Amino acid sequence: MIKAVYCLFAVAGAAIIISMLKTKKFVPALLLSALQGVIALFAADFAGGFFGINLSINPQTLLLSAIGGIPAVIFLLISGIFFL
Repeated sequence: MIKAVYCLFAVAGAAIIISMLKTKKFVPALLLSALQGVIALFAADFAGGFFGINLSINPQTLLLSAIGGIPAVIFLLISGIFFL
């Protein structure tokens, strides 16, 4: 089950990178995706407090949300609901 989740996350990450390469503006798209992921992490942490879902903001979650963007934050939320 966990391997399937990792594979799904790898496919989503590859799709994000491929779409950034197709835009011909890889670095600005990468920075925008990282910024969106970090903002989404803070917003999900704030909003999750109302529903009892606590995302700990630490270097690992910041790095994951910066690299994976919004899909990584969704992954953190889902893993927080099912595995904690």
